[in-house]
Amino acid sequence: MLRSTPWMITFACLTLACAPEPEPGPEPAPEPIAMEEEAAPVTASAHLTAAEGSEISGQVDFTETEDRVRITAHVVGAPSGTHGFHVHEIGDCSAADFTSAGDHFNPAGVEHGGPDAEVHHAGDLGNIEIGEDGTGHLELTSKQLTVSAGDSSVVGRAVILHADADDLTSQPTGAAGARLACGVVEAGSPAPAEGAAPGAETSEGAEDAEAAEGEAGDGGEG
Repeated sequence: MLRSTPWMITFACLTLACAPEPEPGPEPAPEPIAMEEEAAPVTASAHLTAAEGSEISGQVDFTETEDRVRITAHVVGAPSGTHGFHVHEIGDCSAADFTSAGDHFNPAGVEHGGPDAEVHHAGDLGNIEIGEDGTGHLELTSKQLTVSAGDSSVVGRAVILHADADDLTSQPTGAAGARLACGVVEAGSPAPAEGAAPGAETSEGAEDAEAAEGEAGDGGEG
């Protein structure tokens, strides 16, 4: 039987020390970082229709992002002046005078006021100014309304344009007078109503306009 000698042990140690180190393997690929997609805005809108004998029309859009709702309204064919503009509690415009829409939307059960007041109905949108041409535009935001489902949702409510200005103080409606136009708020973003927004033109309408311009130009050149 062979015995280990000191020189054999030394040789073995030197051999191990001089052996090349193994090459490191490829580093593992980093795991993909999950990107959080921004939630799409939740939208709803109402098309305003007028009482019989009136030509008032318009559209009101509600867009919910984060903790607030942006309201954009455009009205045409209305009498010039200042008009109260509110969300009412019932989405029913069937009555001739629109009283079927009920009272102001007021889930908190508080007093009426202006949209900037500390205390006001969720449906208090203040006033919209109508110009001499019968058109008016209003934009504001509200933290008291939602579009998504819940006690504060505007979906299934009604938007009312009143005959008079909302004085923002009289209870319970701001003395805004009769109801001139009404629209039920529905979820989603339907196509703009006729005359609902300045410059709001369907692609088909735009193509027709371009075609008409082209024909006019050809006629002029002839």
